[in-house]
Amino acid sequence: MSAKQESGFLRQSSWLVIATFTGGVMMALVHTVARKMGPEEYSAFVTLLRMLIVIGIPGVALQTIFARQAATVTNEAQQDQLIATTRAILLGMFAVWVVCAVGILSGMRPLLHSLKISNPASLYFMLLIALGGLGIPVARGLLQGRHQFFGLGWLQISDGAGRFGIMLLVILCFGGKAAAAMFAVLVGQLITVCIAGWLTYPVWSARPSTAFDWKTWLKGAIPLTLGLGTVLLMSSIDMLFVQSLFTDTRQTALYGGAMLTGFAIIQFIAPVALVMFARVAKSVAHSEAGSSLGLTLQATILFGALAGLGCTILPKLPLRLMYFSNREMWDAAPLVPWFAWALVPLTVANVLVQNILARARFKAVLWLVIVPPAYAAALCLQAPSLVRMATFDAFIRIIQTLGLASTALCLLAAWFSRNPEAVNPLDQVSAAAAAVSDRTSSPPEQKRGANL
Repeated sequence: MSAKQESGFLRQSSWLVIATFTGGVMMALVHTVARKMGPEEYSAFVTLLRMLIVIGIPGVALQTIFARQAATVTNEAQQDQLIATTRAILLGMFAVWVVCAVGILSGMRPLLHSLKISNPASLYFMLLIALGGLGIPVARGLLQGRHQFFGLGWLQISDGAGRFGIMLLVILCFGGKAAAAMFAVLVGQLITVCIAGWLTYPVWSARPSTAFDWKTWLKGAIPLTLGLGTVLLMSSIDMLFVQSLFTDTRQTALYGGAMLTGFAIIQFIAPVALVMFARVAKSVAHSEAGSSLGLTLQATILFGALAGLGCTILPKLPLRLMYFSNREMWDAAPLVPWFAWALVPLTVANVLVQNILARARFKAVLWLVIVPPAYAAALCLQAPSLVRMATFDAFIRIIQTLGLASTALCLLAAWFSRNPEAVNPLDQVSAAAAAVSDRTSSPPEQKRGANL
């Protein structure tokens, strides 16, 4: 990578880090304002946001899928296929939304009762938010793959800023409740959708001259989804395990607080991997060399080490910043250093997995997906001994298991990153068996020749 390219990489990465941090702060402030609604209305608001996450599951991997396809466009035929894919997937996501909306609206009364939602307008707003939320990952992927990082950064900021601004108005000025809070989320979403639609207009508005090749698309989409899911599962299993094993909700809340603190620190550097993914995919498509992976690894390891040292020296500081009005959460300080260090290999593994997926080394995914189930099994095997330990000692053991599993994933991803020709060992066994079979069985002509 030339000095100019390296400078561009650092500039783009820095901008995305700033944009992600700004958007994240705005999102956090939304909840600070929303708590003014009272516990019941705030609980309903949080429940509706969680429903949005469930509805948005089909679109989780779309950003990475479209980022790779957009980054690998090298001719008009591939550009035409990108246009056809974009239009087809947007239409498909709309169909998914219609099915979800019909299902939710058909059972609206019992749903409102079970979720303790007093105003049905909250549910209507939620469905409209979900519609926009299914299309935004496609736009983000197109911007990422086309190296339009400036626009991608503003998408990160606009949703949080719009949401927070309207929330201040409707909650603090007009005393709104959960429905008003969902309206604020909808406005923030609409701002983001408008910006995304404007930035990606040349793609989704064009009429393709070719049909959507869904078979080829699925061949890339499935391994990309599984590969990304590996890292996401690794970051979620421990909290589910803790919630199911321990009955003291105050203690589990402390574990969750320390976990969120660790992830907030580590996610600060995650946007650098977005830039790296698009650059690596483009370099592979154009058969160019690059050092994006090396720069990303250096930044990730350096920041992770500094965060770990900071959390070791001042473990209460991140808790005070995140939970400044809730002093009880500061009691989670002993867990913070363990989380900070345990998540460093997971963050490095995310970079390496992104590199593998960008280079389309999809055979590696067959091995990467083994790690999360193995990690979950290791936790379950320890369950009988964990319940007999002091709660915080058990929490530390769980975090140590996370660190070991993350290290295993990191080493496995490093192996496939360093060995471009690495293949599935099962394929090697099959090839060896075929070779042995060919040697032991000779063609009929050779047998007749031998008899003569």
